[in-house]
Amino acid sequence: MMADLGELARVLAGREAEPTAVILNSHTVQSTPESGARAGYDGAKRRKGSKVHVAVDTLGHLLAAVVTPANEADRGQVDALCQRV
Repeated sequence: MMADLGELARVLAGREAEPTAVILNSHTVQSTPESGARAGYDGAKRRKGSKVHVAVDTLGHLLAAVVTPANEADRGQVDALCQRV
């Protein structure tokens, strides 16, 4: 159902139903004490938590997401995101 709604939104915006380009991004979310072992330390952002890796189309519609500990490298998640898209 979500895929159908995404295609409909793209067509209504004057685009093809299937996206031809994907944008990859990540964001570090600060953890809480309850996060436990799931949290990692992102040295670049000096933040302990989880990292959300997302793939969106050019209209910003979510295509795939992967959540990892913050110490995971961004480029290590590209393959997982591409396979989910």
